[in-house]
Amino acid sequence: MKGLVAENRQLVIKHDLNMPLVGEGEVLVQVKSTTINLIDLEFAKGKYDLFLKLARNNYTVKTGIEFSGLVATDGQAFKKGDRVFGYVNLLKSDKTHQEFVSVNEQYIAKMPSTLSFSHAAALALGALTSYVALNELVNLTSNSKVLIIGASGGLGVYAIQITKRTGANVTALTSDNHLQFLKSLGADDVIDYHASPLESLKEKYDVILDLSNTKLYKQVKHLLVSYGVFIPAEPNKHFLSFVMNAFRKQKTKYLYVDKGDSTKLTQIVNWVAQGEIQTCVDSEFLFEDYQSAISRFLQKGRCGRVVLNFE
Repeated sequence: MKGLVAENRQLVIKHDLNMPLVGEGEVLVQVKSTTINLIDLEFAKGKYDLFLKLARNNYTVKTGIEFSGLVATDGQAFKKGDRVFGYVNLLKSDKTHQEFVSVNEQYIAKMPSTLSFSHAAALALGALTSYVALNELVNLTSNSKVLIIGASGGLGVYAIQITKRTGANVTALTSDNHLQFLKSLGADDVIDYHASPLESLKEKYDVILDLSNTKLYKQVKHLLVSYGVFIPAEPNKHFLSFVMNAFRKQKTKYLYVDKGDSTKLTQIVNWVAQGEIQTCVDSEFLFEDYQSAISRFLQKGRCGRVVLNFE
């Protein structure tokens, strides 16, 4: 079996990996498509080695979080041959940059035949994380105003669409080459951050979602209403801000999905099937051309996910 393995802080392809063992409550899935995310590159560089050790994660493949494919073994809710998409636990699970992955049934959902494997792989984590952030971390209404920083990435394209389902007003901050596309996804206002940097904005927002992971609370607090919420994409730089939540009206919250939720995945894919949410793929590469996929991921100007296909 082929897959990507981290060696000397770099990803290399191997063709002699062992097939995953299938545990209780899991099924084996033949991966058809998977994606490249920033956290994959961080795992490859050893940034989370200590956390993997604490989680007793001894799997050979450390990268790849979301995927789509065909179920290869019968489970309780899924049968061999089912077309599925989903994601894996960040620290405790086998990963998806390999031909087969063992995955808990709670982390996958069936996908319609009208949805391609590449677009399904690009949907799972981005849409689910946005769903949780905008439906569980905050209470949006039709009167809410939301600012999304980094709105053209693999999370942002879904955050726009899911926010609009609540009736809230969405302002997307992006580069000028994505203005019209983000408008087509439903953004009420799209701002070119080169022409109008964050510091120059005057509007007040109920929620600021920073998917670029470049801003601190102190840089955006002037744009929040008195009880506004700032949601950064990664918690590492925001520990002090979390502590200070107890002493101020404005809050910092963290978006993170670490549990399987097949029900929410099913809801999301139903929205796609009904044409209510659009999947967003920036580019596709064959698995063997993973280096080109990584290079594309690291380039500015992406819009949506970078996908790796096994065939």
